[in-house]
Amino acid sequence: MQVYIDEQLCKGCGLCIFYCPKVVLKLSDRRNAKGYNVVRVYQPENCTRCRLCEINCPDLAIYVDQN
Repeated sequence: MQVYIDEQLCKGCGLCIFYCPKVVLKLSDRRNAKGYNVVRVYQPENCTRCRLCEINCPDLAIYVDQN
């Protein structure tokens, strides 16, 4: 399982963090080129591949590999 975050598309809104039932994601201190704090994968081993993060991202900045 792999969760991919396109940091250049992420605006740090936190919706993916809010919808994740397993605390896989966390807001980081790192900023992208637009000045937004980006989301990072915090605990990938907890991911159940529910894709709620991907579905609820308004910027299409997150992708869950189903393999």
